[in-house]
Amino acid sequence: MKTANTILKLFIVSLVLMACNTEDPAELDASLHQPEVETPAESAGTFTAKIDGTEYIIDVATAVLDLNVQPGVVPTILITGKKGTETITLRMPSTIGTNSGINPNILGGAASTYAAFYNTDVSTVSEATVLSDLHMTIIEGSIETDWIAESPSAVINGGATTIKGVRIHREDINDDGDLESFTQSVEMVIQANISGSYVFGPTNIASYGVGGAGGDIFKADATVDNGAVTLEFDDVNKLVSGSFNFFGTENYTQIGTAPTGDDTDGDGMFDDVETSLGYDPNSACSPIMPEGYVGYDATNAIWMTTDCVNDPAVLTYNDIVTAGNDPYAGNTDTDGDGVSDAQEVIDGTDENDPCDPAQNQFYTNYSGTNATWMAADCDGDTIINGDELKGPDGDIATTADNTNPYFKDFLTKEFSAGSFTKIPYAQPAVKRGLNISTHDTATKKIVGTFSFISASLGEEDVRWYVVTDGAFDVIYTVIPVTE
Repeated sequence: MKTANTILKLFIVSLVLMACNTEDPAELDASLHQPEVETPAESAGTFTAKIDGTEYIIDVATAVLDLNVQPGVVPTILITGKKGTETITLRMPSTIGTNSGINPNILGGAASTYAAFYNTDVSTVSEATVLSDLHMTIIEGSIETDWIAESPSAVINGGATTIKGVRIHREDINDDGDLESFTQSVEMVIQANISGSYVFGPTNIASYGVGGAGGDIFKADATVDNGAVTLEFDDVNKLVSGSFNFFGTENYTQIGTAPTGDDTDGDGMFDDVETSLGYDPNSACSPIMPEGYVGYDATNAIWMTTDCVNDPAVLTYNDIVTAGNDPYAGNTDTDGDGVSDAQEVIDGTDENDPCDPAQNQFYTNYSGTNATWMAADCDGDTIINGDELKGPDGDIATTADNTNPYFKDFLTKEFSAGSFTKIPYAQPAVKRGLNISTHDTATKKIVGTFSFISASLGEEDVRWYVVTDGAFDVIYTVIPVTE
């Protein structure tokens, strides 16, 4: 008779043998086996594009409107198309309406509401650019003033390449007391449409236009070899880059007239000018004028009955002027620019810099005897203020013997160098925008086209891509606000 211990051992062995001999029913009958198959992502619609000149239809398109945003922020519709490792993403506000292809919504970078991205892989992200991202740098040799053009462009037509960059300034005060806008521009016409180096001469022209006070055009001499340009074309992406240099002279001619208008407080500054500079046009004490200032109106009732010196006798300007004294005595002006030290402290300008604050071409309140002011060059034309005052009357007349310390007279300038990087040329034009032809908020259907230039943001050297002739026709999914 077997013991209980032996019976237990036999039972365990039999269980092991049964486990080893058990067969998978799915292996005996293949019809029972369900293979592991990825469920393909459901596309929200169609999405096409041309990248670097290659057209393709994106396999999967998704479109989502996520309502989970901060209060006051307009939710965005995010449309994404994917083909292999390449992804194109468009972002637009949920309130976006239709617009024509003539006036597209401009696509910008990550911070822009109208944003576009082109991702070649997970590690490299390309972001849509705007005009200011495509640079044209100008160096004004002797003046040593570098600037970047705000709207560079390049056009190829009839075997000639025209490269142009424009910068907008707001500097001079006009007749209405407002800051006056003007532009600087550089333009080159090169008789070529292939990459290479070219010399400015009879067939190649470079010019530099200066705005402001009627600046004349600054041109490279078209009869001598006095400059050169290099060109590099990317025909696929419609981009051009290179460098240039040329030399010439620039003669300024003065235009316009001195500001006119009302001077309510009689302090010698017109109301519009005071307002534009942040002063009170109704206060004879704003701004604080320096010792020796004589531009006031001694017949103005507001000015004559004002006490701006806070003297113990509480004398009005009428009392002081009648006694033959200086109503501004004690108001020092260290740099001689006609603005008292006390006012410069209030304004945050430098009381030791005769050219700070900058003044317009009609300014005459400077001191013609202050050594600091006389030795300065406030208009940057390489002629010091003291030398510009030589002549019959020291006013704003622009003659060879009598120039204006606040206006660039007879300036000879070297325009020494410049460079342009990836300027899109207009053959054909790259709109770099977003056009919406349909946006039905009821059916969540949005249809449109897009085009943009992008720059890679990876660790490697920047590469530029052009995504053009893209189109989408999708129905977006709404992600409701979560509690």
